[in-house]
Amino acid sequence: MAAPLAPPELDALVDLAERSRVDDWSLRGALCRYAQPEPIRAAAVLSLVRRWEAALHGYLPVLRRDGAGYMEVVAHADSVDSASASPPAPEDIDRRLVGLLLIGEKLDALGDVVAGWAVARQGDPRERIDEAVRDVAVDLDMLGVPEEEPIPRGMRGRG
Repeated sequence: MAAPLAPPELDALVDLAERSRVDDWSLRGALCRYAQPEPIRAAAVLSLVRRWEAALHGYLPVLRRDGAGYMEVVAHADSVDSASASPPAPEDIDRRLVGLLLIGEKLDALGDVVAGWAVARQGDPRERIDEAVRDVAVDLDMLGVPEEEPIPRGMRGRG
């Protein structure tokens, strides 16, 4: 098992899909429960989480080396668009990585909403989910993060 990233907020952000939230629900676990009434919405969120995780994976060595510096830049950026165009980022900061971390913050906030719903089963998170899915999809597209390749039809369920 790899050592945790520093600062702790970065480690929690990178682990947004699996870490415990409300009543020990993870985002992935809460999405399983949410898929019962809303399978299409749950699948859309999970697909975006996987796209984000795949894009972030190659940056883990950079985050291990300079995670605190990146979190400082993220704290001052307000959107993926601004992360790609404006200071205060030092020259050696990868603006695509800053954008990915900002997207992670959106997914993390959505994880709290879905986990809260999984516990209480009250309220209707559809509007928040739809808004987050739209925003995150646009942001990932803006950064050039490829979409997942669908599993070929004949390959499903074989193992």
